[in-house]
Amino acid sequence: MKKRKIVLNSILIVLAVFVIFLLCFGRAIPSFIPKGNNLFYDSYYLKMDKNLFYRQTLNNCGPYSVMAVINILRDEEKAPEILSKQMKWRIYKNLTFPQGVVNQLHENGIKTKEYVLKTKSNEDKINWIKETVFQKKPIICLIKIHHVLHYVTILGYDENGFMLYDSMQEKNSENQRKTIIDKECKEGNRYYTYDEFMKLWNDGGYKLFFRNWAIVCSL
Repeated sequence: MKKRKIVLNSILIVLAVFVIFLLCFGRAIPSFIPKGNNLFYDSYYLKMDKNLFYRQTLNNCGPYSVMAVINILRDEEKAPEILSKQMKWRIYKNLTFPQGVVNQLHENGIKTKEYVLKTKSNEDKINWIKETVFQKKPIICLIKIHHVLHYVTILGYDENGFMLYDSMQEKNSENQRKTIIDKECKEGNRYYTYDEFMKLWNDGGYKLFFRNWAIVCSL
């Protein structure tokens, strides 16, 4: 009886450790975000070389987002297809775990801090993004669009919405490797109103994992 109890306790401990690991690895635990001071301009954006507004190849939004951050923070041009070949933490058809994006940023001299904001109100999320970008820190977010998970890079905002580099933006008819640029963009190639972006970001992640997940990037 005593041996059976020891075995049962061991199983429960292993399960508990596994659940904790899963919650941490799957970024299911909400981040503590101190109350913001709303210290930001009405409009602000970070510069990215417009020649790098590439249209991604299959499921390569992760390395293309890394390419954008490197250019914004280090003013360097990294070939996104080389980054795609170097990307780790990938599974079937190049699908990339968030850890792969984080690791590749580190390999290129970019510091990161991950956040999970699923318990915050939309207003708090919007203000947090604004304050972060105003601090000259681009943000990679995991959204869901057209029923697929997708990495995008936020580099600016104005009174009505966010400006992003989105490697899945429509192709430029004159150059299929490049994308079009939404007319509302002072920077970046994709523009979403706050409501539009919140819908996509709130739908991002898988079940309880990686919901409202973001990487804040800095030097």
